[in-house]
Amino acid sequence: MRLFTISAVLVMSSILVSSSLVAPTFASTTAKEWQETRSWDASFTQHQVEPQQAKQLQAKPQKTKPQQASGVVVLWNENKQQGYTNNLKRANQGFLPASTFKIPNSLIALELGVVKDEHQVFKWDGKSRDIATWNRDHNLITGMKYSVVPVYQEFARHIGEARMSKMIASFDYGNETISGNLDSFWLDGGIRISATEQIDFLRRLYHNKIHASERSLRIVKQAMLTEANSDYIIRAKTGYAVRAEPSIGWWVGWVELDDNVWFFAMNMDIPDAAGLPLRQAITKEILKRERVIP
Repeated sequence: MRLFTISAVLVMSSILVSSSLVAPTFASTTAKEWQETRSWDASFTQHQVEPQQAKQLQAKPQKTKPQQASGVVVLWNENKQQGYTNNLKRANQGFLPASTFKIPNSLIALELGVVKDEHQVFKWDGKSRDIATWNRDHNLITGMKYSVVPVYQEFARHIGEARMSKMIASFDYGNETISGNLDSFWLDGGIRISATEQIDFLRRLYHNKIHASERSLRIVKQAMLTEANSDYIIRAKTGYAVRAEPSIGWWVGWVELDDNVWFFAMNMDIPDAAGLPLRQAITKEILKRERVIP
């Protein structure tokens, strides 16, 4: 498949007295910089998702038919400064970040000393929850891996509203709005972020161009480690905005190769939790189609 080349203007970095090269400054991606190819849509439509079962007053609830999956994938080739998407409109549409917000939340907690390091243990509060992996102690690495919401809610409460708002603004993250409950605004509050904005944030994270210490950035990248083999490394985070209507699934991150980095962000409508594996499956299918991964 022929990919569409997207021109991007790079800001030339200045040279320090020591003649070392400063990392480039990244301008936010705008809708005009993206072109689309709808051939990737087949990676969604060949899958089906079960719609949510609405509460019925009838004695015999009506059966609902499976629906074709619907969503967007955005890829960015860092070497070529080229971006690709199957749906330009949706790529620039903001959604609740859900647990993809654990990336900036971790960074903020580390920067403010709420979390000391990746080894600090956060004790289970003893409350039994439906997700079994949440019902035990965690550190930052396992908290990210198992997407432990209660742990990150505690981070947010210790960070506080004023500091959270200031840090989110300094990160230029989404619409920078934290309206709603402090410990759940990323799940059901006013914050929104688009797939292209996720790419912007991830690129700045990768290149250490976020207002945070190198130590904090390194620890967060370590916590994002999802898969590693002889061909590539994936650092990423899933999300599931179950309180949104419709519910939205996310997978965002990047693929590290020997000589390049590909950033990705996907979101899709997920009416039922049974469709959650499609977040990774569809993204990997497109990455394979474009020969990013074997």
